[in-house]
Amino acid sequence: MSEEKINGQVKIIRVDDIDTDQIFHQSLLTIHDPEEIKPHIFGNLPGHQSFGKENNENKIVIVGKNFGKGSTRQQAVTGFLAHKIKAIIGESFGPIYYSNAVNAGLLLIEAPGILEFKIDDNDTLEIDLSNAMISNENKGTAMKCKSIPKPVIDIMKAGGLLELGEKTEF
Repeated sequence: MSEEKINGQVKIIRVDDIDTDQIFHQSLLTIHDPEEIKPHIFGNLPGHQSFGKENNENKIVIVGKNFGKGSTRQQAVTGFLAHKIKAIIGESFGPIYYSNAVNAGLLLIEAPGILEFKIDDNDTLEIDLSNAMISNENKGTAMKCKSIPKPVIDIMKAGGLLELGEKTEF
């Protein structure tokens, strides 16, 4: 992420309380290669098992409340990075998942009411990080999201916390 605005087509997963086991099943925890993780994303989520095998590059994924609740399963973050997902916008996120995602460089945006926002699969969104706005370019509508703290934006721009640490001089 190098700019303050992000554009991408939407993929909607209208499910609340998705836990990390539904994102990446515990029986696969011996897999660590991102490309091998990729096809298994949402493989345990009824109605969305094909997600991991689809081309989701540069998509913005929309999810419900409490996304990523449960364990500290890193593969549940790595799989989205392997798909080159631009951002995940949700009503809310599990706190451990949020921390893991930020540290890895996966942008999560909290937007209460996002599932009521007029939006369909494949609509194009623009996310203005500076002004905390989400605009649907297809429908001409916009909504506020929660502001993203500057340290989180800095981590995203660097590509993750470790990368930021390598670039920071003390």
